[in-house]
Amino acid sequence: MRCSLGLMGISVAVGLVIPTSAGQAASQLQALSSIEAGLWDLRSTSGRDVGRSMCVTDPSVLLQLGHPGRACSRFPIVNQPKNADVYYSCAGAGQGQTRLRVETSRLVQIETQGFLYQEPFSFSFEARRIGDCSRAKP
Repeated sequence: MRCSLGLMGISVAVGLVIPTSAGQAASQLQALSSIEAGLWDLRSTSGRDVGRSMCVTDPSVLLQLGHPGRACSRFPIVNQPKNADVYYSCAGAGQGQTRLRVETSRLVQIETQGFLYQEPFSFSFEARRIGDCSRAKP
């Protein structure tokens, strides 16, 4: 019995690191399902980056702020209704890890760090939905 539980634990642990396609992994993250689409304002909480606004039609873009627009493999580490922790790897461009905490469907805390072309990055943002994507930021 003890051996069986050990093997089951190993199977579960191995299941956490099996790569999935970016779309599949993102769609399975519980925390992303509660985030509203729209115009989002990202404000740096670390002072290392300037704020930015972005149209979020797919909340999974918030997972790769250090590698925007790149096709990357994602490996979910934590998958809970209010918390997601994802390691991702972008072939030839580097890798990163993002921790996302959903406070409400319109307020999200994001911490991300990694390497982009062998250069390190580390950002912390408070992301807040400020309207629809068609609305221009003043």
